[in-house]
Amino acid sequence: MQSRTIQAIASAAIIVSIAGLTSAQEFFTIPVGQGLADDVSNTGVVSGSTGFGGQYFMWTPTTGSMPIGGVSPGGGVGGQGKISSDGLFISGTTFNPAQSWHEVSRYDVAAGQWTGFGMIPGIGRQIDAEVTSGWAISGDGRHVVGLGWTTLGTADAHAIQWTEGQGVVSLGSATVGRSSRANGVNRDGTVVVGWQDVETGFRQAAVWVDGVQELIFDLDGNPASEAFDVSDDGVWATGIAFGGFFEPANTWRYNIETGTYITIPNLTAGGESRMGAAAINSDGTLIGGGTWGFGPATFGRGFIWSEATGTIPVADFLTSKGVDFPAGYTFSFVSAISADGNWIAGWGYLGSLANTQTWVAFIGGSPCPADIDGDGELTLFDFLAFQNLFATGDLAADFDGDGELTLFDFLEFQNQFALGCD
Repeated sequence: MQSRTIQAIASAAIIVSIAGLTSAQEFFTIPVGQGLADDVSNTGVVSGSTGFGGQYFMWTPTTGSMPIGGVSPGGGVGGQGKISSDGLFISGTTFNPAQSWHEVSRYDVAAGQWTGFGMIPGIGRQIDAEVTSGWAISGDGRHVVGLGWTTLGTADAHAIQWTEGQGVVSLGSATVGRSSRANGVNRDGTVVVGWQDVETGFRQAAVWVDGVQELIFDLDGNPASEAFDVSDDGVWATGIAFGGFFEPANTWRYNIETGTYITIPNLTAGGESRMGAAAINSDGTLIGGGTWGFGPATFGRGFIWSEATGTIPVADFLTSKGVDFPAGYTFSFVSAISADGNWIAGWGYLGSLANTQTWVAFIGGSPCPADIDGDGELTLFDFLAFQNLFATGDLAADFDGDGELTLFDFLEFQNQFALGCD
């Protein structure tokens, strides 16, 4: 805990300055070739891959995009550059020169260093260049999930979970001779989502609650397609769906607690045969993704869904939030929504598809969490009110939502204070 506290202190000034840049709705783009966003933190730090010659990257409004090493997807190596809610840790895959393999890893933003976690103990093995790969990180930064190769078949891989202080474990495969993978994890690591390869070779949506797997089926009893992400509270999973050649797909969100499958309809205009929901906020009330035909999702149309609006184009959503963006900008996909719902990011372009890049939008937070005295302003009195709550053990000061009062709550309060009120 001491080393983690030191890291947090070292990065606190960076995080607060990032958040402090933005006090109203804003729109940013990352130059072409400098990376495509996989995730965004509550502090506005974007992480992702496919830029800077195959390295992962991180971006902030103040620093711009910068390479951080690691080996982003390609060449037989998998993984995604997902980021913790506080912006302190990033998941991914790195090369271990001592072992000559690639492995699931976590990047410490404060230290500027990757740490690899090796193969699955007892049953792990190397396939091509990889033993494990990192696909997502928990909101608290203490869990990384992904895929690990095993000795249990000719090409079996299992969903895996690395936990701080415990190491890598296999989450197993429910189908003998078939693989599974973890794509997302909730804030505290108790709920993991991904896919289970079944006998037909179809990737069925799967969820693991405290390590126990459950497969997801749609309203007709058919296997639901791959799950991409899960809400921080561990209640909602979401993923991809496929329609017919001329039939738009409708994707889904799944209530893990009740076992209820709920359809998310495609865009009224422009919906295509694939619809993927890849981003979700902390309580599942805001979901983003894209709809496209054949080819990659960068060819498609991005969407935002909420219970209030239904499924709408990204441009309509940003306009409703007062965010200005370039006229004629094409929003291809929403790849990230921060847990607090204040930041969204994705892929798009102006003019030609060849100009595909990352876009980032700050849509503002309401209500203003740091306005503790409720007067509509952020002043010294809010600082004093927070200190009083913290000192008396009142969980109203639990700003990072982990059920404990620690230094991280103080840092998150600072972040929210710097963001300001709409």
